[in-house]
Amino acid sequence: MSIERTDVEQALRILGPGTRLDVLGENADLLRYAESEITAQHSERRLRVRVKVNRDGRSAGGTLETLDPTAVDVLAGRLKAALADLPASPTEDRLTVVDGADDEQFVVEPAQSIVDCDPAVRHVWFTTVRDGLDATARLGGAIRYDVLDRVVADADGLFRSETLTKASIQAIAKQDGQSASVKLVHRDADLIAIDTIPDRLRAALRPLPVRENFRGTCRVLLKPSAVNTLIATFGHWALGAQHYASGRSVLAGRLGEQVVSEQLTLIDDATDPAGLLSGFDAEGNVRRRTPLIEHGVLTGVVSDRRRAGLTGGVPTGHAVPDGWRFGGDPVPSYLLLDAGDATEDELLAECGSGLVVNRLDYLRVLHPKQTLVTGTTRDATYWAEDGKLVAWHPQVRFTFRMDEVLNAVLAVGAVRELGDQTFMDSVVTPSLLIEAGPLALT
Repeated sequence: MSIERTDVEQALRILGPGTRLDVLGENADLLRYAESEITAQHSERRLRVRVKVNRDGRSAGGTLETLDPTAVDVLAGRLKAALADLPASPTEDRLTVVDGADDEQFVVEPAQSIVDCDPAVRHVWFTTVRDGLDATARLGGAIRYDVLDRVVADADGLFRSETLTKASIQAIAKQDGQSASVKLVHRDADLIAIDTIPDRLRAALRPLPVRENFRGTCRVLLKPSAVNTLIATFGHWALGAQHYASGRSVLAGRLGEQVVSEQLTLIDDATDPAGLLSGFDAEGNVRRRTPLIEHGVLTGVVSDRRRAGLTGGVPTGHAVPDGWRFGGDPVPSYLLLDAGDATEDELLAECGSGLVVNRLDYLRVLHPKQTLVTGTTRDATYWAEDGKLVAWHPQVRFTFRMDEVLNAVLAVGAVRELGDQTFMDSVVTPSLLIEAGPLALT
């Protein structure tokens, strides 16, 4: 779904001075499967236009699903009436430009393997995984290809555009009452190692006894998928400029202090090829490599125009779309946690006797300032003894403080995996071994 520049410019003329458009063309192709059979396959095409008008110290916004001039004209009339009824605000959406604020955006090359993909390729992916499993295993999950056409433009001449691609496969296998899952994500479908998934699932569904629930404290080995959820949730609530400035972040006022284990180094970088890529945010700000934590020390936060004062007067490129369902504050979006030097076998050996968690199903935030969350394990949770997997462990519910867990890191894995979250575009993480205590099993 290409977005024509002439249509965008026409809409800006109709809406008038002070207008900014955030236009997203979503093109998704989806294949779903359950019980080792395809259950649905369909395509979705959608255009979403977010409009914001700042004029005479007043601000109003709206949305459209078309750039048709008639529809744009109707919205322009409604916004004009709304602006007339609003009191002037002292906090108009304006950026004081400093050196570097107008740097050119990073150019993303869309992957032709996704743009031009034949639907038959997704069928091949599905059959490759299904046929590579044991006959008694049952496969569920989904394969999705996304092509996102983005434009951010304003009445003052800003015009940024890019096309982003993403392919993902989630494969959940069930056998003998247990389950295991693998999710692979990449901006280029040709670089997703489909052939490795059956072996990974078969290894995860190893025949082991099921032990009773362990009670108490033990070391916990979080595999990359579980760390992905943990780091994304922590970053969302703790590393945005608005949360930091307002005191809602557990890290507020602690710039330059050690806030997590010295083994952890975390950046946000939408230009790093290890993750997914993007050149600009919902305000049209260039996305910038932003160091956040270096060897446990808080070195920065991410910002948008309104909070650019905390990042040297230049936004880091982390404005979120107007009306975003996860809030309006700037938050990380392309996180990368540095790898360590421990192999997976070494991490397991150092874990000794403890829990091995492959996936956290979700983390629900109970108290943002304390980073207190609750969540459950899912798919391939094991118990280890003397550095070896000896049993399946029943699903566990954790309630813990994320900052305490990140302060209790004993070792970091050498292999990182790319994942995503509904509230974060790209997260790259290794395994983490956590000392006994913060993740108590109750």
